Amino acid sequence: MSFLAAASKRVDDVRGFLRDAAGGNSIKYTAEKGARHLIYIPYKEKVVMGENGEAIKQRALEALTGKVHEWTGVDGKYKAVICMKDVVRKSEDGTSLLNDGTCPFCDRVSDAWDIYRYRKELEEEKCKLTGDERKKHLEKVTSTFADERKAKDARTYMYLLVVKFRISENGSPVLGSDNLPEYDLKVMKLSSSRVEKIQQQIANAGADLPGSELIFEYPSTDDKRLQISQSTTSPVFPDRQLLVRYPGLKDKIDKDVAKFDWEGIDKSFSEWSGMTTDAALATTNGLFEKWDEYKKAVAINPSAQYMEYITDTPVSQPALAGATAPMQTPNIAGAIPAPVIGGMGGEDIKMPQPPTFDANAVFGGQAGVGAPKITI
Repeated sequence: MSFLAAASKRVDDVRGFLRDAAGGNSIKYTAEKGARHLIYIPYKEKVVMGENGEAIKQRALEALTGKVHEWTGVDGKYKAVICMKDVVRKSEDGTSLLNDGTCPFCDRVSDAWDIYRYRKELEEEKCKLTGDERKKHLEKVTSTFADERKAKDARTYMYLLVVKFRISENGSPVLGSDNLPEYDLKVMKLSSSRVEKIQQQIANAGADLPGSELIFEYPSTDDKRLQISQSTTSPVFPDRQLLVRYPGLKDKIDKDVAKFDWEGIDKSFSEWSGMTTDAALATTNGLFEKWDEYKKAVAINPSAQYMEYITDTPVSQPALAGATAPMQTPNIAGAIPAPVIGGMGGEDIKMPQPPTFDANAVFGGQAGVGAPKITI
């Protein structure tokens, strides 16, 4: 095969080319500033056995679930990986053990909380504010310290296959050559709490999540977190759903959903690329290198200091998990100075928050919203 044949991709239509060039070919669903999205939740029917042994048809979502560890790498970028606890796998030839069932990120959660307590105690000692100003300041910074932990408990997410309809500026669906609404298959990443809230909203409208059409609306702000927290969602009345108004649309969607393959999801959601146990151990050892040095030093000299997040401010020895914090040794003329552990970092490191998704919307004034909007 020539390089041309291997590297090129044929273009069948201009609109498809422009969508690909703009990144619209990604399988990952994302919120958009000031946008309104119309989403359909596809499903597959499966047969289950009832209590009396009768066969019952049941609507099944097309979705995956995974527990995810999230952190900020040394490069300052958001990182994530599926929890490796109880995952055991070998290489294709069976000669090497890639994952042994342990999870180095889980094993470091306690250390991450120790660092949090260290920084909290340091800030309480440094802060010269009083009264309500002190209280508000400490609440803000300690919340930041918690967010910046180097290792966190795995958080459960659902990866849900959805149909995102293409909508024109006036709020009407874009029709294809077959006179059916055009759409894209997307994978929506949702936390368990958001899934529960959406499910409750659907239930209040007397419907089920599989087969529902939902309207999402996002505020006009550049702050990604506000786009999520201030978004709204509403279900559409059954008689106003596109699948009802356009006969043949459901069959077309069902055929595309049947061909959908979860292989390759790691290209949009990097956490599904996974890690070997050795790679995860190397990552966590790198994240906690200065803390490990500090723990070794403090075992020998109780006055040793952990300096990864501070410059020259002396602090009291923080309590390690299960240990009692010794008192700080005063500076005495002629005394041997305490060793300093970790690099001189200058200012406190400020780590960005990972993107999340939330939903909720009223669709462009279109009639047919089946339940009052709520804010999630």
